Amino acid sequence: MNLLLAILTALITDTARTDLTISGQFGQGTYALEGTQTGSFSVHAQSVYDFNATSRVFGEASYQWSDSKQTRGVDNADYRLTAPYWTTDTIGGDLRREIYAFYGGYRMLKNHLLWHAALSFRAEQSYRMRDPRAKNKVSDLRIEASVGYQWKRYALSLQAYGGRYKQNNEIRFYSELGETTIFHMANDTAAYARFSGNNKIAYYSGYRAGVGLSLLPTTGWMAGFHYDWIKITKELTINTQVPIKRLNTHTLTAQLGYVAHSWRVWASTSLELKRGEQFIYGDNANNYYQLLLIAPNYRRNFLLAHLYGDYRLPLPIGDLLFVGMVDYDSFQTHTSETIQLQYTFPLKGKYSWLVGTQASLHQYTQAQAWQIRIQTGLTF
Repeated sequence: MNLLLAILTALITDTARTDLTISGQFGQGTYALEGTQTGSFSVHAQSVYDFNATSRVFGEASYQWSDSKQTRGVDNADYRLTAPYWTTDTIGGDLRREIYAFYGGYRMLKNHLLWHAALSFRAEQSYRMRDPRAKNKVSDLRIEASVGYQWKRYALSLQAYGGRYKQNNEIRFYSELGETTIFHMANDTAAYARFSGNNKIAYYSGYRAGVGLSLLPTTGWMAGFHYDWIKITKELTINTQVPIKRLNTHTLTAQLGYVAHSWRVWASTSLELKRGEQFIYGDNANNYYQLLLIAPNYRRNFLLAHLYGDYRLPLPIGDLLFVGMVDYDSFQTHTSETIQLQYTFPLKGKYSWLVGTQASLHQYTQAQAWQIRIQTGLTF
């Protein structure tokens, strides 16, 4: 729920506007899960509209296309979320992705009472054009709501959300040279030997929920504490659905920051607890697998940290926005540093044109990657 804090902060300030942007990104690296080279293109629209002094609607929609070269190790989408219960092969290859995302809702502020309700949905497909032809389809639905009390510059807000997650994972082979072995991982380094081989269709079914309490400012200090939970069960299609893994992930997040008129800074840290279980079956009789027990087989904790700051510099014509970010994730020991510059130039009436660039460096234990992004768009 890190983004929810930023979204709600914007919803209690005077930010009624519409942004339309397009961007392109290119990067290279040596991290196998991300590929040796990545290029992407995206379109994003975001709007906040005030019906009156108390009622506001907001929404955003985006489309992203990307192509990663020579990815190896994971044939799933959302590999960070489903880790370590991946589907893998020994060959890998180029991976293309398409992501469609929508977010929208309603907010009311009346007599100091602040509440909002919103819905978000993400649909994704990722695929390869050569054997092994991994194809993933993801649907991720969330419904969120909050209630709070606003007094002067601050609002105290209690948030909650629930959601449904699904991923269909399939691998196909069309080459006359035959097929390679498909592995269904049991932990970070070992596969579930019984079901590895030629089981090429898997299904991830998940449920998620979360709650949080935030102090949200127009200007001043902001703070928050959030708890997130998601349960994902991995099933194989072997004439029938056979569950083989179940993963429960609990995340505790604390946030602290300060918002001024021309600058913002905040930091957050999260403790992620992953707990996995393996389904143990007896002999197979007529495609029926008798469940013997469900045994814990995975237990790891990860630390995540995020530091963000921005400063808006007024110019004689337009303004210049400076953004800096640092992220750390103990999963794969990943650190990233990002610098962004964005210039906004006023046009006729309420319209403005923006152009920006962003540079990121990602560092892993034995690998690194860099990415450059350029964007342009209209604001009105």
